Amino acid sequence: MSTLTAPQAGFNIDRERVQRRPVETSSFLLVVTYALMLPLVFFAARGAFSFQGISGNSAAASAYGAPDPNTGKGNALHSAELIVSFGITVLALFPVYRTVVRTCRENAVLLLLPVWSIFSVLWSTDPTRTLSFGMLALLLTIFGVYIPVRFTPRQQMQLILFTGLIATVASLALVAVLPSAGIDYKNATVGFEGIYPQKNICSVITVMLLTPAFFYRFTGSSASVKRIGYFVLLIALIIGTRARTGWIVLALVVLFIVLSKFLHRLRPLERVLVTAFLPAVGLLASYLIYDSRFAILKFLGKDPSLSGRTGIWAVMFLAIVKRPLTGFGYAAFWTVTNPEAHRLALAAADPGLNNAENGILQLWLEIGLIGVLILGYLLFRTTKNAITCFRSDTPNYALWYMSILFITLLGLGDGSKFMVPTSIEWVLYILCDIGLAREAQRVRSARTTWA
Repeated sequence: MSTLTAPQAGFNIDRERVQRRPVETSSFLLVVTYALMLPLVFFAARGAFSFQGISGNSAAASAYGAPDPNTGKGNALHSAELIVSFGITVLALFPVYRTVVRTCRENAVLLLLPVWSIFSVLWSTDPTRTLSFGMLALLLTIFGVYIPVRFTPRQQMQLILFTGLIATVASLALVAVLPSAGIDYKNATVGFEGIYPQKNICSVITVMLLTPAFFYRFTGSSASVKRIGYFVLLIALIIGTRARTGWIVLALVVLFIVLSKFLHRLRPLERVLVTAFLPAVGLLASYLIYDSRFAILKFLGKDPSLSGRTGIWAVMFLAIVKRPLTGFGYAAFWTVTNPEAHRLALAAADPGLNNAENGILQLWLEIGLIGVLILGYLLFRTTKNAITCFRSDTPNYALWYMSILFITLLGLGDGSKFMVPTSIEWVLYILCDIGLAREAQRVRSARTTWA
């Protein structure tokens, strides 16, 4: 038999495998993608569009407000938004509900936090609010499971890119057309907030929506124009917010992505050697930042108290010690019916205080140390899988998942909240956890096969 026609080990097998591989449909050609845009943009804005709260968009309303005076009351429009958004997510997952259920069983640990939040209704200071918000958190978690079940990794990036484009264009349009809603006047530093409820939220979520552009391969004759245009739009919005938190997160994320791509290209031994020096570099950088902290804070327009945050963090434990294990009920602490919220506001000398200004402290107040430990285990699981996945042949989508995880971990040290029942951050975290778990399983299976 001629060598040209004889079977060649490996080559023909790979070629046949590629030939049998189905062509992946772009998510931009799927009807479900456009149906999901409404809930995804709604979740990006954390379920609170800025143009629906114009009356509270002032420094006076921010400084002299009360802890969430309308808690639990709601309004017809917001109720309709919740019903439509979550209704669409439920209808979307129905065709693949069997796979979603199976995936939930395989990743049951992801349901622990929302289930524990619902369970906190037994001791909540506002049981009705806790039950309703807990159920929404559970549905949001299941929606996060649905996305990697229904969409391939490339389609997932397309979905988030589309969400980022719509949210950013709408935000910039609102700044131009209706500045009383699109610009945040609630803080000393005025900046863009777009469709989001606050400029810091706008900046951080826009950074998350920017991340897939670093890893997605745009196609077509105008691929470069699409990539550059997307970067320009989203970075313009981030800069326009004038939110120092968002700027810092953007800088750290870019540094993380550059470093991860650099390490990704190294050989295993080179990667180990370079990684061994990273802790020393991190310690040196931490020391330099601490030593120059006053100059850095002045440059960022902050005072040593981080705009009063350190004082707020100090008084949080006055309430935490009263219910350290269970908290006061999910989403039930910062309400007018909870006297502890008013005591903390007085102790912090901030009559409008309605946030612990720290994700862990906020969670601790609501669902106690048990909830914090559950979150800690979830983050440990995701980080462990990310380390397992990080190899020379790690696909770009796995690196994207790692960037989402990195931003989530940054939330441990700032004012970000975890598992907000109408937040795209939680959806993206669930998506990246399942994606990294699957990729880690693939890596382990490959090791076993070659062993």
